[in-house]
Amino acid sequence: MAEQTVLIERNSAGTVETVIFNRYEKRNALSYAALRALNEELRRLSQDESVRVVVLRGSGNTFCSGLDLREATNGSPISRDEALEFGIEAFEREPDLIPRGRVMPRLVQEAMKRVKLLPQIVVGLAEGAACGGGAGLLSTCDYVVAERGFRFAFTETKRGLYPTLLFPFLKRKFPITLLQEAVFTARPLDAEFAKAAGLANRIESREQFAAAVDETVALFLSNEPNALREAKRLFAQETLPPDSEIDRGWEGHWASWNSEQGREGVRAFLEKR
Repeated sequence: MAEQTVLIERNSAGTVETVIFNRYEKRNALSYAALRALNEELRRLSQDESVRVVVLRGSGNTFCSGLDLREATNGSPISRDEALEFGIEAFEREPDLIPRGRVMPRLVQEAMKRVKLLPQIVVGLAEGAACGGGAGLLSTCDYVVAERGFRFAFTETKRGLYPTLLFPFLKRKFPITLLQEAVFTARPLDAEFAKAAGLANRIESREQFAAAVDETVALFLSNEPNALREAKRLFAQETLPPDSEIDRGWEGHWASWNSEQGREGVRAFLEKR
């Protein structure tokens, strides 16, 4: 049986959908299959007017450790035709076979764009930890409830990678001095830092976390649906990076991925050195 990398749950009224990263044994790292499933579900949700709130979370009380670097490094190439199914024009310029390390980061960016463009309010549940692209996805949510023990990190510079992939989104979210601290140090940061940086809106204890999430979702459901969708659209217009900037971020990431220090940094991580 194929791994079910993303789970979908609906409330009884059909107004709330929960999208769950389901690779707990790998700290919910984003595989190619998970990224495809996530993007396909986000694309479907963009056309579903019955759902008013989307909850994004990870299984096992941990959010997402970011891109699955082992698969991105060692996985078999992806055909250009398969990559073009995502409707990303950049793949039209690619050869017939594209390395996973080139396609998967682009799908992280595509998921971030889709989250921001969804008509629904997206609530992120910051539990356990989020790194790299996982923290990037949290940054595109409209509201984030953080568990008090939550930690996040942008570890690209530790791995020898340029922090360009997420930067177009992050610089529109974080105060610049706090983003500099997160990127330059690459160290784990706590829930209080996340709230100060604008990554989290609310911090709750583990005991009160579920009740806080229910209360938050109920608050959004109490608003008039059309007005809330229009409000979401207005914020997306102001905070979504232009495609040209996203493209440059992707190309910069790919350049560092193929650099000597990038290859060594990723190998050291995979070999736990």
